[in-house]
Amino acid sequence: MPDDKKRTFEVEGKKYAVRVPTVDEIKKANEMRAKTFNESLSRGDLLRDQLETELRNRKLWNDNREQQYQTLRQEVLDGEYRLQKGGIKLTSARKTALEMSEKRNTMVELLSSRTDLDSNTCEGKADAARFNYLFACCLVYDESGEPFFPNNIDDYLLNQDDPVALAGASEFYYLISGSESVDQRLPENRFLTKFKFIDNELRLIDRDGKLINEEGKHIDTDGNFVEWHKDGTSTKVDPVGRPVNSAGDFDVEHSAFLDDSGTEIDESVYEKVDPALVEDEDEEKPKPKRARKKTVKAKAEPSEEVVTESDS
Repeated sequence: MPDDKKRTFEVEGKKYAVRVPTVDEIKKANEMRAKTFNESLSRGDLLRDQLETELRNRKLWNDNREQQYQTLRQEVLDGEYRLQKGGIKLTSARKTALEMSEKRNTMVELLSSRTDLDSNTCEGKADAARFNYLFACCLVYDESGEPFFPNNIDDYLLNQDDPVALAGASEFYYLISGSESVDQRLPENRFLTKFKFIDNELRLIDRDGKLINEEGKHIDTDGNFVEWHKDGTSTKVDPVGRPVNSAGDFDVEHSAFLDDSGTEIDESVYEKVDPALVEDEDEEKPKPKRARKKTVKAKAEPSEEVVTESDS
């Protein structure tokens, strides 16, 4: 039975967890949020109510982008309606769900500038400060329960790119929001999961549970094309199904090339020397420079002139 007081996860073979914050931690986090908001407001940072105007002033948003976004939003809603109503072929429903996913991604791209600017508003900075404080307190080692960041927020702010911190932040969000991944709750993904078109990681699969791309071709976890055999093994292939080895070269037996008469050419003579490493024999090589005799001082009395040897 899942523990609703914490979520565990693993990074490089070690187990970690995020726990529910205490009342005292929540109180301090709220105080930090209020302080951050007031400091941001006193500096003249944007409020969320001013976001739309600022985006337009910076030419990051306009009527065309707004219309494109609203059109995509309506198309996604229409797709949700078709999936909920049913009564259509499963293949058609699958296509609708995949199109909905693509349109949502486009919507996210359209809103990227808005999201970036929102994080710099008074509310955005305040919310981030509250989340960061709580997360820094609640990230622990699974077995001992000891904090991963002994100095809480100070340690976290210095190590936000730590792999454990990156993985734990998502787990903490799911824990405190009481939900799973937002993507898993989307109508199109619920449909695709129900009818086994995607796996638990939201990757496309065939009827046998093997990974495929949107064109239905088998792929491995790295996105390489593969061909499955009856014995359960697979071979890397190119997009049209020709075998490829681990180095990325075609896995095919080589036959000797033929000359114009159809006779096999002895390729070994061409393999003795790498042409790329051979200098062009016709190219005139620079002549070595003749050594210049050094000018030396004759051992003489100070009153005598210095004698030098001239070049021959």
